Amino acid sequence: MASILVTGATGLLGSSLVPALRAAGHAVHSHGHSHAAEQQADLGDWTQTAALLERTRPDCIVNLAALTNVDLCEADPQQAYRLNTLPVAHLARWMREQAGEQAPACHLVQISTDMVYDGTGPHAEGDVRVANTYAFSKLAAEHAAAGVSSTVLRTNFFGRSRRAGRVSFSDWLVQGMREGRAMTVFDDVLFSPLAIDTLCSLLAQVVQARPRGVYNLGARDGMSKADFAYQLAAALDLPTGALQRGLASAAPALRARRPTDMRTDCSLFEHTMGLRLPTLAEQIQSLRSDYLEPA
Repeated sequence: MASILVTGATGLLGSSLVPALRAAGHAVHSHGHSHAAEQQADLGDWTQTAALLERTRPDCIVNLAALTNVDLCEADPQQAYRLNTLPVAHLARWMREQAGEQAPACHLVQISTDMVYDGTGPHAEGDVRVANTYAFSKLAAEHAAAGVSSTVLRTNFFGRSRRAGRVSFSDWLVQGMREGRAMTVFDDVLFSPLAIDTLCSLLAQVVQARPRGVYNLGARDGMSKADFAYQLAAALDLPTGALQRGLASAAPALRARRPTDMRTDCSLFEHTMGLRLPTLAEQIQSLRSDYLEPA
């Protein structure tokens, strides 16, 4: 089993991934900026990053640390670079410096984003077109990871949050429908996300197999966010009276432009790993037990 450092472990994905990896038998070191993590370090600082890696000596790093607020990235590109790109450059530098030592070679699993795509999907891995600073900073991080043994996964996810104070897209929808809160869901924004638990299970397989390269990792098809909301409501028997279909193109302008079609072609990942990814409808159905059980 692997010795894994999960950076950004106290975030939305990390809060589910760390226990999943430990349940699979891995020795996991959790990193974050809060005391909920075992290890604290500023990954934008080389000295702190190197010290963290020397303390933990992982043979695999899963990097979840990122500034995911798209509008904040647009307002402060330097901060986007420091939190999204520079940490990966530092992780890769440490890995290169370990090359040739007696310890097993370290592998990096870099979690990227489906927001590096724009235009009509589904998108294959070579179909890159960035629409905002966030996407650019994550793409630059991918290039930093390419210089070492790495798996880059362009993904998106939903599901019940295990992190206090953080809500996922599906959390927001479920809470809003239960409260009868008016919500507009977009017909013109398309995506192919996975349920958090499915993504964690697949990440455990990636940690073992360590395929090198860039891969899309999502549902094997996609749908609009509006259709997702209505299918989620049907799966959980929730009222839809407060939902309203709308168009993102008609919504008030945000600081950062968002792509509207982020559907991904994940056939390369399926072929490489020898598996079949679930459909998005199957993933929505898989949430029933999560949301029908008490918090």
